[in-house]
Amino acid sequence: MNATFGLQRVFRRTLLCALVVTVQQVGSAQTDSTATAPPPAAPAPLPITTLKPSIGLGTGMLAFFGDVGGSHATYSPLVTRVGFDLRGSVPITPWLKGGLYAMHGRLGVNERSSTRNLNFESRITTGGLYLRYNFLQLLNPSRVVEPYVSVGFGSMEFLSKTDLRDANGATYHYWSDGTIRDIAEDAPNAGQAQEIQRDYVYESDVRETNADGFGKYPERTWSIPLGVGARMDLGGGFDFRIGATMHYTLTDLIDGVTPDSRGDRAGTSGNDMVLYSSFSIGWAVPMAPREKKRRMTPLSEEELDLIVLNDDEDGDGVKDMMDQCPGTPTGVPVDANGCPLDGDGDGVPDHLDDELNSAPGAMVDMRGVTIDDAAFLKRHLNYLDSGNVNTVITRVESFGPVKRPAAPKRVYVVKVGTQVEGISEDLIQRILSIPEVRTIEKGDTTFYVVGNYESIPEALRRELELRGMGIESVVMAEENGKLIDVSKELAADRARMRGMGAGDDSRDVIVRVQLGAFRKKLSEDIFRSVPDLVVIKGDDGLTRYYTGSFTDVNQAAAHKVQMLLNGFEGAFLVAFREGKRVSMKEAGARLSGPEDLRTLPSGAVSKDKLRYKVQVGTFAGNIPMDTMGKLIEMGDVTPVTSADAVRYFYGSFKDRASAEEAKQTIQAKGFPDAFVVGEMNGHIITADDADGLLGKP
Repeated sequence: MNATFGLQRVFRRTLLCALVVTVQQVGSAQTDSTATAPPPAAPAPLPITTLKPSIGLGTGMLAFFGDVGGSHATYSPLVTRVGFDLRGSVPITPWLKGGLYAMHGRLGVNERSSTRNLNFESRITTGGLYLRYNFLQLLNPSRVVEPYVSVGFGSMEFLSKTDLRDANGATYHYWSDGTIRDIAEDAPNAGQAQEIQRDYVYESDVRETNADGFGKYPERTWSIPLGVGARMDLGGGFDFRIGATMHYTLTDLIDGVTPDSRGDRAGTSGNDMVLYSSFSIGWAVPMAPREKKRRMTPLSEEELDLIVLNDDEDGDGVKDMMDQCPGTPTGVPVDANGCPLDGDGDGVPDHLDDELNSAPGAMVDMRGVTIDDAAFLKRHLNYLDSGNVNTVITRVESFGPVKRPAAPKRVYVVKVGTQVEGISEDLIQRILSIPEVRTIEKGDTTFYVVGNYESIPEALRRELELRGMGIESVVMAEENGKLIDVSKELAADRARMRGMGAGDDSRDVIVRVQLGAFRKKLSEDIFRSVPDLVVIKGDDGLTRYYTGSFTDVNQAAAHKVQMLLNGFEGAFLVAFREGKRVSMKEAGARLSGPEDLRTLPSGAVSKDKLRYKVQVGTFAGNIPMDTMGKLIEMGDVTPVTSADAVRYFYGSFKDRASAEEAKQTIQAKGFPDAFVVGEMNGHIITADDADGLLGKP
């Protein structure tokens, strides 16, 4: 209650302050209205708070205007080297901005004529200040494109080089017949001259060459950039600009040629200029709004307290300080605390209660009406329907019950390999020669692990055995299919077992059943009933599936027969010992499979074990009667119950084409999301996996 009173007190004070200030402003306006009205003022410019600083980044072309190539007879000055610029600006007025700029790039010219042959390339870096005017007073306020002009002042550095020699160090000599040779045309041994080609590598520093005796002149100068362009808003604070800026420099030495140069190198009067034609993207930096000054009320603390203590905002006869239900509608009867009356005590005020005499303890709705058992059940069913409980659900990947995560349990395993892509033949044979090897798949990575040990010493002993076979291995922890590094936990046990050695029980012949080799990796649902499955993808692109690990060839043969009965017609026996593939003769039987893992046959599955079906839909909860009627009318529909839903499948087809035709008919009957699946050994798989088992692309 004290907290409520405090909030009301603050609200009252704030409201009273606003009222007093408003009265003062109205009185001031009435006094001013008796004076002579001033003439209409000119339209005020945009407030400076609406103008935002901006930054921009652009790129463009650098062109040179100077003594070398001054006529531009054989090329366009606008097509030359690339440059980049960075700018930042702040508003001075709505029509004038000031800012900083920086530009870097390369420019160059190649001049070839009958009188002289000169070339150079210069690395330009310049920066400085600029002002930009946007013609605001002359433009339509609804303009889309805004032209502008700019002027600035800056410093420019130039590092100029020329191409005088080829890659072999031979100096260029330009002959009158248009060729370039390694000996001057007027040299006594000109007859021995060999024709060479320019490599356009500017290896000679123009200043260091000192062809005209200018010495160590400074390679920097002042410049005055004059620019024109246009700007267009893109929205979101971004804008697009395109323009050209001519940098008038205070030097004539960017190309190293002046009117004082020697012989036919002599140039014309006038300083060098650099033209930068560019486009850029800018962004206006958002500014925080200015905080308004707070006006203080002229009333004292005591006066404000008196107003609050005697106020009754909702007019219910209970002062705000004591009112526990502020905002009561006008005319509604209230109790001593200011709360609306509730005669039957059901929690719904009398002015909103449609049943004023509800039984004590009865469950009522928002209008105060008692909810009986039938109404409660109806509401519950409506709630279930709102959660898609009695609604048909079709999910393309619903090929089995939802797997519930088991409680975390830590065991220790020995990791003997990791596969992301294919692995080599040698590593395949090493892995398959380990009796208890199994696979853990996480994303695109397959881990090969051995054992399932409760304690670290057992796992370490197995690690030593495998290392004795020459197989790199490391002990790790496994929790819910995830491998965890436990190297710190192993330190003490590893030190205690160092030098103890370990026996090796992995040197017997291990016989496995290979179910097949497939170009496309198959769904794990196909092998749901296969124990001890090991999946290995070789670097030949084939994914091989193995089951079982036997030291007795007769037991392995019995397991192979069982796999054949399960529909894996490509199943055969393979044997390994000490990390190498061995013949079945060495395993104690006649050879029943190919000797080379590289020549394994493609996987094959009995067509009698494989069928196609149409999944009509998945239902959670009770099925609507009209939907059940359609399923009964359809006929040949089989339900499959899982933990949280029932899936209905139609038909049993030997080929996918027949199933696709049936799917079209079912979709036309009101099940638009029906789709084709495969079935093998009672397990639902994707139709594409079924195609792969039959060897179809």
